[in-house]
Amino acid sequence: MKALLGQSYYLRFDPTLWAAMRPYPPLGTLYAASALREGGHGVELFDAMLAESEHGWGDALDRVRPDLAILY
Repeated sequence: MKALLGQSYYLRFDPTLWAAMRPYPPLGTLYAASALREGGHGVELFDAMLAESEHGWGDALDRVRPDLAILY
């Protein structure tokens, strides 16, 4: 099974935190991806943190064509 995992926090849409420019890694999503990989599944990640727009998730779906898509 091929999975696409993403996190849904777009820093760009939070003016206060965008001005501070202090992005952080999506640890929960990374933990979930690790568990899937350990289970033998193929995993791709989408990190919305620095994405240009909300269209990035759709682009990732088109590129990866996963069997399972999860926003964590």
